[in-house]
Amino acid sequence: MRILIISDVTSWMPGGVPAETRDLINGLAGRGHTVAFAGDAPLQGAEAARHFEITVPIDAGFGAQVRGAIETFAPEVVHVICMSSRGVLAMLPALGASRWLLTVHSVPPYERKFRRWHGHEGLHYAARALRFLPHSLAWRWLLRGGKIPGVVVHSEFVARIMARYGLQERRNHLIPLPFHPRAGAGGGGLRRAAADELRLVTVAGLAHTKGQHDVVKALPALLQRFPRLRYQMIGEVRDESYVRWLIRLADDLGIADRLIITPDLTHDAKTSALAGADVYVQPSHEEGFCLAFAEAAALVGRLVGADAGAIAAMSRDDPGAIVVPIRDPVAIARAVARLLDTDLPAGHMADRAARLAARFSYERYLLAHEHLYAA
Repeated sequence: MRILIISDVTSWMPGGVPAETRDLINGLAGRGHTVAFAGDAPLQGAEAARHFEITVPIDAGFGAQVRGAIETFAPEVVHVICMSSRGVLAMLPALGASRWLLTVHSVPPYERKFRRWHGHEGLHYAARALRFLPHSLAWRWLLRGGKIPGVVVHSEFVARIMARYGLQERRNHLIPLPFHPRAGAGGGGLRRAAADELRLVTVAGLAHTKGQHDVVKALPALLQRFPRLRYQMIGEVRDESYVRWLIRLADDLGIADRLIITPDLTHDAKTSALAGADVYVQPSHEEGFCLAFAEAAALVGRLVGADAGAIAAMSRDDPGAIVVPIRDPVAIARAVARLLDTDLPAGHMADRAARLAARFSYERYLLAHEHLYAA
């Protein structure tokens, strides 16, 4: 089958959509399909796909770029793996009679940045909803009107949002992202803090929706038991106003010296930080799936995650993982302390890897896409 994948996310972004796109391209090519990719640059590590250049952010020439890729490559299926509502509208004429489907990781206002009122949660999100209302309405119009033949989502969290926005159930397809076990991680990951030490790590873009401030608010309670506590935040700076506020918040709480903010770590440095963590915390308010949590699960024995994306599904039946309500610093502090009081079995990491590899199978992920393409 000839498959054209289109994305409006820059190929230079670490993780996220490009990581999934790379997985999908390599898996489909490995199964004998002919794959092309339309993006701003070829995806490093996915050279099996023929590249068609599109401008990102998209501009007035986007429709013509898509039409050119379709006419040249002649795909049997077009898979739009990420696109704004504006991009979808611009692309519809170019798609013509093509068979196509769209992956939705989030829709406005979810996971959108809003640079004001970080210290007032309700006001922040209410104002953000108003700011992105035109985009939200555009998505509702697209989804309710049947203009998109099929939508792929990666978690029940997003599937429920799609249903609320008016997408018909028969067009709403849940395909979880795959879990990749890490070589050599099966016997590790069980580092445990010394009596007065605690090393917490979060990997996520530095933005309000990722919830790092909830962990900061949990630190004073944990410091009473762990006076040598350190909290490391790893991830690109997506909102400088949020980072400035995080530092002010930590200073107000008297814990600024406990934070380690590392925006630009190499892959090896990030892996080393995870391997040295006592507890990994994913405090996200909103997630499409949360690849960072899956990656941490392969390296860190004790996990605390907010109930967003597929975090609850990944944590099910795991003695080393606790899911807490979104936006609940008290629950985060309690979960961390509880995990540190829990003795995990020697085979814990190997058991987790086997369970997640079965539950979030790469083979099943690829098969589900093939079935959709054929349908």
